[in-house]
Amino acid sequence: MTATTMRELAGVGKAGSIAEESLMGVRTVQAFNGQQEMVDRYSAELGRGKVFAIWKGFWSGFLGGLFFFVLFSFLGCGMLYGGYLLKVQIVKTPGDVFIVVMSMLLGAYFLGLISPHLMVLLNARVAAASIYQTIDRVPKIDVYSPLGRRPDRIQGRVVFENVHFRYPSRKEVKVLNGLNLVVEAGQTVALVGHSGCGKSTSVGLLTRLYEPESGRVTLDGEDVRELNIEWLRNAVGIVQQEPCLFNDTVAGNLRMGNPHISLEQMVYVCKMANAHDFIVKLPKGYETYIGDGGVQLSGGQKQRIAIARTLARDPKSALNNAARGRSTIVIAHRLSTVRDADKIVYFEKGEIAEQGTHEELVKLQGRYYDLVKAQQFLPEAEDLEEEIDLNEPDPPMFQMSRRSTLTESKRSGYDAFVRGQSINDSFGQHSRTSEINAESEAQALEVKKIMEQDGIISAGFYDIYKNASGNYHWMLLGLITAMCRGLELPALAMIFGYVFEAFQMVPWGADMMHRLCMAVIVYSSVGLGVLLFQLLSSVFFAIVSENLAMRFRIETFKNLLFQDAGYFDNPAHAPGKLITRLATDAPNIKAVIDGRALQVIYAVSAIIGCVVIGFVYCWQVTLLGIGLLFLLATSMIWLARTIMIKNIELIKNDEAGRLAIETIENVRTIQLLTRTTLFYSRYEASSKYQKRSELTKGIFEGINFTISQSFTYIMVCLTYAVGIHIIYTEQKTSDSVFRSIIAMLLGSVAVMNSSAYFPEFVKARTAAGLLFSMIYRKPRTGDAEMGEKAVIRGNILFDDVKFNYPQRPGQPVMRGLQFSAQKGQTIALVGPSGSGKSTIISMLERFYDTTGGYVRFDGKDIKTLSLNHLRTQMALVGQEPRLFSGTIKQNICFGLGEVSTEKIDRALELANAKRFLANLPAGIETEVGEKGTQMSGGQKQRIAIARALVRDPKILLLDEATSALDSESERAVQKALDLAREGRTCITIAHRLSSIQNADLIVYIENGKVRESGSHSQLMHRKGRYYELIKKQDLTT
Repeated sequence: MTATTMRELAGVGKAGSIAEESLMGVRTVQAFNGQQEMVDRYSAELGRGKVFAIWKGFWSGFLGGLFFFVLFSFLGCGMLYGGYLLKVQIVKTPGDVFIVVMSMLLGAYFLGLISPHLMVLLNARVAAASIYQTIDRVPKIDVYSPLGRRPDRIQGRVVFENVHFRYPSRKEVKVLNGLNLVVEAGQTVALVGHSGCGKSTSVGLLTRLYEPESGRVTLDGEDVRELNIEWLRNAVGIVQQEPCLFNDTVAGNLRMGNPHISLEQMVYVCKMANAHDFIVKLPKGYETYIGDGGVQLSGGQKQRIAIARTLARDPKSALNNAARGRSTIVIAHRLSTVRDADKIVYFEKGEIAEQGTHEELVKLQGRYYDLVKAQQFLPEAEDLEEEIDLNEPDPPMFQMSRRSTLTESKRSGYDAFVRGQSINDSFGQHSRTSEINAESEAQALEVKKIMEQDGIISAGFYDIYKNASGNYHWMLLGLITAMCRGLELPALAMIFGYVFEAFQMVPWGADMMHRLCMAVIVYSSVGLGVLLFQLLSSVFFAIVSENLAMRFRIETFKNLLFQDAGYFDNPAHAPGKLITRLATDAPNIKAVIDGRALQVIYAVSAIIGCVVIGFVYCWQVTLLGIGLLFLLATSMIWLARTIMIKNIELIKNDEAGRLAIETIENVRTIQLLTRTTLFYSRYEASSKYQKRSELTKGIFEGINFTISQSFTYIMVCLTYAVGIHIIYTEQKTSDSVFRSIIAMLLGSVAVMNSSAYFPEFVKARTAAGLLFSMIYRKPRTGDAEMGEKAVIRGNILFDDVKFNYPQRPGQPVMRGLQFSAQKGQTIALVGPSGSGKSTIISMLERFYDTTGGYVRFDGKDIKTLSLNHLRTQMALVGQEPRLFSGTIKQNICFGLGEVSTEKIDRALELANAKRFLANLPAGIETEVGEKGTQMSGGQKQRIAIARALVRDPKILLLDEATSALDSESERAVQKALDLAREGRTCITIAHRLSSIQNADLIVYIENGKVRESGSHSQLMHRKGRYYELIKKQDLTT
């Protein structure tokens, strides 16, 4: 059973990983029509888990039924043996026999009823085993360790001494091969080289994200492994290639760098990072929530906030006039960014191929010279978006005379960051647990309002069962066998009456023993029937419950993947929360159709049978029992309503699951910011809230348990009192009253047993309502299959387009945008961050629909076209490439199914990806890891470009498509893209003039409008905004 449960949970766990990376990268999934592929992968993993879950149902039914077979056989033998003891005068009265047998029966019966609970405990045990593995794992690098030196001053001399390294998950690939590198105190050292050559790995070793296989990394002569890890990371500021922001306000993200930063300091560092102007335009300024991963911001805006967050780590130093003397490591693909470095180091295959100043390396005419020649250091190769110059003398930065500063800025080349402060935040919340009843009506109204706002459907059991189409035959068979299984208690009541009559046959002799022998046979027959029917009903209901839960999961997951982007912008629908709902709600629904439901069917069947027997033998006792059952049902209905309110409140305020996913997703950034304690505290606070809510709900569940468990004893007390009165008044014979009392007693036992599952059914209804709200929600973009499937030629028109994000209704992003692209034209979009460039890409992909005006393809409104068909005609290469678990080949063919080897090879060649593939042992079959974690930034970008080109699209959408590539690769890929866009309409967003100067039309966008448009030469001649930007950057020749 344990092994079966482990395999079941393994399948469900893998499915959960697929759901997580799909929802976290939902725009990429949608852009490439990969929804069905992800659903198929998700279904396949769920299917593997389902097989083992059904086997678990088989064993549960068999073992539970076997127990009752042994119990009833033993019970019959106990009666027979008791009769023998009466016959030989060892036992004096039949009452003594009944006391012993009833004690055995009830004790063993309740022991047998724990089997469904044992399954829950077994699941918990298996789940806990994996959790304890994580808890008990001793990390090689302990971020919480107080050990290690904390030097008072940093000189900033960094040395890599014969460092060898392989990633733990890719032992076959050696990343660093004897690296020897010296960064002198105060030097600026630039690392260049092809993607995947080990540049970023050296950063990871310096910050102790990893440890070298051999060799060592030293800071001021001390091995970094001997330094306190928190101190080390606080001494280093880092901005990564893909900026990581958290689901918080802008101010909250800045406080990740420094929890004590004031508003004035926030404004200052944001001005330095060129972020203040767009922040104050947000609806709530610095208190605006930016969504999961900063989804509501553009790429440039996210990067600026990330830079400001790093500056915020020590704002006092940023205000000081002693900024020089820091050690700086820059990883950049723009050679214009690094040409003024004190030393430039060229990496190749994990080793230093050459190093020196720019002039020295150019004179050497080696590999670096080839890169320079490839980029040519044309003035036009600079960034068209305003640079952030952190080296201006007014105001200079950094109070310390020597500070080790690390910058990984492949996009921007920013190179001045400072150490931050340690954090010691604590979270405490106080909630009331009293006056619950007085507040229940107000809470019910509030919950109803919440359900209406979130579109949560009030689901009944019928709503759940009607979704089991295709499984009704299994349900019918399960219902029949379960009803037969439930007749065991009425049968026992009849047999007890039969035995009671036998014990009245005085003198106790052969006739009594004959009857008791017959009772043994009947008991054993009932036990055999219980074994058979419990086994069958358990298997049938396991099939139905697993199929139903799988259907709910798949339908929910599928519909989520087709939702518009505005749905995910809503904080209530953050991907982290949706993943939690998907993982918990579908299993909760199973309560109404798995082993827990079986117990209720058993109980209903038993109660019906017992009531019939009771009415046949003594209607007065039976009527009393029915009255008590009615009172019990009334109290449980009230409790159900209250528990449902608590469930909705609990789910609505569930932050723990979302926070856990966000933390794990961004664990490296959290570690580098030394904010592990902060996130631990936040998770602990969220969990405590959940705990308090569960305890409050537990009060009502405890009341339910108390009432149901005491019901049997109340029933026994009252029915015996009434029964004695009936016998005393000679209305009925003692054996008739006894049969009726036993029937009511066993019926109450059935009620008591089944009522323990009552809160589970309430939870199932709540979960069903939540899932139905996701399953039945229609995206604002409509059905992806509906609409015209016209031939797309590539003529695009933005006709007076107006738009604002759903979560920012008062902040227009587009204010009458007007421009067109003819078939085969290349349109370059330029302008400041947040001006609406990336939004244009989103409108073309129909992640959002316009709030005014029209987007037209070949003269047809985009809303009239089939969304899936439209996306098959386009290909998107985004600024932050998103890959999915699987091989490189699977990622390239994502959303297409089978693709010929020739097409794949051609796409890889155009994307300049064959070189790094040749260095991978498994080549194109190499696993990229979850979310592409096994690939470097440049490698991911190449794969993303190949994924776009293999589709042979009519329209090519490029959003900083070459931002993560080194110069040589960029030139090769840019040439490939130039060739690829021939005959295609191409919309490109780029900040490098070399990428856009040959565009047919350059459109300068500002505040959601076209400020000016034309060719490069026309705009330069016009001397408008475009000209000013070029002149400001000193890019003119």
